[in-house]
Amino acid sequence: MRIAAALKTAERTLAEAGRDASMAEWWLMHVLDVDRTGLLIRLSDELSAVEAKAFTDGMARLLAGEPVQHLIGQAPFFGRMFEVNRDVLIPRPETEELIEWVVSHVGAVADDETVDVGTGSGAIAITLSLELGKRVQTVDISREAIDVAKRNAEALGADVVFHEGDCLTPIADASIRVLVSNPPYIEADELLDETVAGFEPHLALFGGVDGLDFYRTIIADSKRVMRADWQLIAFEIGYNQGQVVKTYLSERYPEAETGILKDINGKDRIVYAVREGIAHGNEMDQAD
Repeated sequence: MRIAAALKTAERTLAEAGRDASMAEWWLMHVLDVDRTGLLIRLSDELSAVEAKAFTDGMARLLAGEPVQHLIGQAPFFGRMFEVNRDVLIPRPETEELIEWVVSHVGAVADDETVDVGTGSGAIAITLSLELGKRVQTVDISREAIDVAKRNAEALGADVVFHEGDCLTPIADASIRVLVSNPPYIEADELLDETVAGFEPHLALFGGVDGLDFYRTIIADSKRVMRADWQLIAFEIGYNQGQVVKTYLSERYPEAETGILKDINGKDRIVYAVREGIAHGNEMDQAD
């Protein structure tokens, strides 16, 4: 079968099954070991027997709901490729907006003064380390997630110190100026897409009955680790959690400016606290 016909058939099959049809192209590029330009060049070629079997086997997994990132073993984030598997969440594009905002607002920091809570694949901590040019500390309760994140840090040349434990407990004696987290924030009874529910770690998804357990814990404990001259705290949030998390921050840091930022889709995505006197811009739309 010609590559063009195989791709068209696969896209139609995925769409009819209620799956994302674009996964077929992504998987085919991996099977052929080409980028999109290389795929376009080869559309009139025939699939070899080996290529056809690999493509068909992968399609069966995609139709069963497995994320294409798991088939490939990697996911793009902030212009870099990160190893992913069932032990970590697949990095989302929305989290890149959190990185952009933090990097644009962080002033001069030293090594170890920036902390990411809930590292997962290491996407946030590694990207912050590379973008800021500083050693970043990060925490996760999952040993398996830390193992993945360590491999990503080594592959990408990032300077990251990993701590295993719950929220800020492993770094109770730290002295930090920048705190960033994309914690589990899905409500316990929320229905998830079967791809997410079946293939991504529930430990990294659910944040208690109301989805807010980790925000409460991190914010309550943050006073122990934030320096007097701290700069900012930034959380990624669920679309309906902004006002509540902003209130938590305002109560804990009444001297700070707090706010909610919308993502590119117009949904509440980031809640922040900035120490009084720290300048900030408006790269993202701000909500009241």
